[in-house]
Amino acid sequence: MKDIFKLTNVMHNILKYKVVLFLTLMIAFSGCRKIFDLPDEKSYLSTKMTYAISEIPATLGRVNLAQGIFNADNSSFPMTFEIINPRFGDGRSAEDMLVKKPVLVWTAEYTGNEKSVAEIDAKRKVEERPMLEVRSSGDIVLWESATSEVFKPRDSVSYPQDIRYFDVKVKNSGGTRIMKNLFINPYRERPYWPDADINWFNGKPNTTTPNGSNLQHNFPNIYGMKGEGTNDDLQANGGGLKGVVYTYIRKVPGGTGNSLRFKFLDKDSVAINPAKFNETKWDQLVHGFNKEQTAEYVKFDVAYPIPVARIPTRFTSGGVNNVGGGGSAHVEFVYSRRGFGGFKEQGVISQDFAIYEKGDWEVVFHFKTVNPKFEDE
Repeated sequence: MKDIFKLTNVMHNILKYKVVLFLTLMIAFSGCRKIFDLPDEKSYLSTKMTYAISEIPATLGRVNLAQGIFNADNSSFPMTFEIINPRFGDGRSAEDMLVKKPVLVWTAEYTGNEKSVAEIDAKRKVEERPMLEVRSSGDIVLWESATSEVFKPRDSVSYPQDIRYFDVKVKNSGGTRIMKNLFINPYRERPYWPDADINWFNGKPNTTTPNGSNLQHNFPNIYGMKGEGTNDDLQANGGGLKGVVYTYIRKVPGGTGNSLRFKFLDKDSVAINPAKFNETKWDQLVHGFNKEQTAEYVKFDVAYPIPVARIPTRFTSGGVNNVGGGGSAHVEFVYSRRGFGGFKEQGVISQDFAIYEKGDWEVVFHFKTVNPKFEDE
């Protein structure tokens, strides 16, 4: 038993000796680096780092974030990124796209649970940022401050001399790399989505053919609704007895610049009382406040843009569980009635949408050819 105890002590002392020796060597090595002025170990900077795309997709007047497009090829972070050599395709300077302008940036986390516009605004502040910017991750941002006043929007035919090119310089302690010939050729402002009714090149009402007279429209989603006088199932673009329903997203004159209202029109363009949508959860419809309900519309105070951040919330398409969502809002208007046999029937009209420009806006659902049936059988 004594021999086992002695053996344990010997092994313990050997282990302590090895630990002390290891620490001594580490300290000595560190000291030697300082004594002999040896350079610090350099970071790795791959020669194969790249951007997955050359054209940065963008629409003027909104935040455009090209995310996850930089491939570092195992290079060491942190790295610094800089946009250099901004130019047009014919070599002219395009420095104007790097001019700093005021934009809204988040200073605290947006959750979707804020209780007022003021509470949302308190989490944002105005900063001066270049209109085109590269982040420390390599992501590229074209801010909402980039408008057609500065950027000439792309036309239906793009000429090389009108396209804006730039290079990105990447640097860490391992060296410097320059990735060349990225470019941006943005579309004209479209202040809302869906935007089938906007011509992407001239911003005017969109038609099926150039200079045509047949307008394009946006349509909501509809299910469970019957037509008044037809008793047929309504469809958003069904035609005939099945009806046609358009969605208009448009600005309302006057106001505070922070409002959004919802409105319904019948086939005679007369307002339908929103109260007829008797099972709508108005208080959970949008991230809005101070609800005002009249016989013609329901209005909320809201913060713009809508959604205010690309974060899944109960107000966005797919809800909080839509991990890749947050890019569009989602609204549903619901009513119930008694059908034949006394059975409850439920009608729903819904819309996914986004509004990028601050103002007083309305979303209008126009039952163009057949009115919805609200009365019981």
